[in-house]
Amino acid sequence: MPRPHSYLDVLARVLALPISEGLASSDERFHAASAGADALIVDVEKRSYHRVPDARPLSFEDATQDGVTQAALQLEHRDGIRTIALAAQDDSFWTPLPDPRVIGLPRIVQRHDMAWTSPAPPPSDAPSRTSITDWLGSLVALAVLAFFAAFGFNALRWSLNGGWNLLWLLVGLPVFPIFGVLTLVAVYTLVRRAVPPPRRGALEAIHVSRDESFRLGEPMAFRVDAMVPASVDGQPAQAPPQIFARLVVQTLNDPEDGDWSLQDQFWGWGDADCTPSTPSGTDERRVHYAGSATATRRTPREAQERWYLELSASREMGVEPFHIASLATPPLIVPYQIVQPPDRRTQLEALLLNTASDLIHKAYNGEDGTALRDDFTPEECQAVFTIDADTLVDHAMATRWYEGKIRTERISSDGSYYLLKEGPGYQLIYTERHETVTVYESLDLRSVVGRYLVADHLFVDQLPGAETMKVLQPRFY
Repeated sequence: MPRPHSYLDVLARVLALPISEGLASSDERFHAASAGADALIVDVEKRSYHRVPDARPLSFEDATQDGVTQAALQLEHRDGIRTIALAAQDDSFWTPLPDPRVIGLPRIVQRHDMAWTSPAPPPSDAPSRTSITDWLGSLVALAVLAFFAAFGFNALRWSLNGGWNLLWLLVGLPVFPIFGVLTLVAVYTLVRRAVPPPRRGALEAIHVSRDESFRLGEPMAFRVDAMVPASVDGQPAQAPPQIFARLVVQTLNDPEDGDWSLQDQFWGWGDADCTPSTPSGTDERRVHYAGSATATRRTPREAQERWYLELSASREMGVEPFHIASLATPPLIVPYQIVQPPDRRTQLEALLLNTASDLIHKAYNGEDGTALRDDFTPEECQAVFTIDADTLVDHAMATRWYEGKIRTERISSDGSYYLLKEGPGYQLIYTERHETVTVYESLDLRSVVGRYLVADHLFVDQLPGAETMKVLQPRFY
């Protein structure tokens, strides 16, 4: 089934209801999905919806009425199967969709589960582990079976001497095959008992605490305390080795065609390792997780945004987080101040050698700074460089920087640009997955070198004047 339409997604968030996978009519005008115990239906053309209590959408059908094909939705209702001809409904049937551009973003649907259980492992027919007396009994039985199997084998070997020894065949022929097979079965069973049964990750009595302050670029500490149950559905339980945290921002995607939708983007991650503890005098298994998550300062800010924290015990797809908490919108960051402004020559060399990120880090942090290299905003990066793109290209041509970088034969690589000389002209080549394409070609070497620098070297595309040298990166499918 396809994902729910963006209108259904927004509607379910406004109504604070969990939503299932969606259905769509053949013309994709109508969409439906289960939201809690109700069914939600959306008319994309009219931007309106209808809510059917205690119902679940089953399928869309094309019904013909007066020679016109119209979409009809089948619902599983408490009174039985119900069919609604959607196109035939008047305006009283529909309710205008809530528009987040007008009413604002919906509130985050928070989640505070007190228990978490991992998905059940594949079923296994392996027997449960046994006590020491059962182990001893199994070993004795195995020894007896092995003795009779060996005796039967020896009887067959003795019969090879001929004469009266052939009578040993009467013993060896039935004894060896029967006890040989029984011995192999006993060995197989004993080995399977030695394999530990599958365990399921589980937590109960979950308690989550975190820092109340939340700022971009600063770690937000969190702590999870919980207990581990002895078993889950008859299977031994164990604590998950880690808890994973994600800082998510919800924003409004409003393209020019007006087909708005909500988008959730991850801008911060963190994890915490498991620390077990057992209070003295009890059999309780307690675990503690302490860690932090940091949202990068490079997070783009929007006029409307809502932040929330997700905690999950697994990174596997389909495993829902056990904790979702709304966060206060972080304040705007305080821009870093340049402490070592680089001179003109240093800027040129860093851009040509593709070490601009190191130069930015040094410019803001000096020799002993602690700010992360990848944590500077685009505006802070641009502030380090005071030269323009033409000045950089002139320096590259004057120092003949391009020598040794121009190839005479085509090569294949993975997502890279290179310069090529074929005939009287020069070419800028892009290659990916053994495919190559010429993105720019000219008899003027300077124009090709400038486009190569803008396309291939970090931060050159942000210099003043670089817009006139940009090329489109091809896409290979």
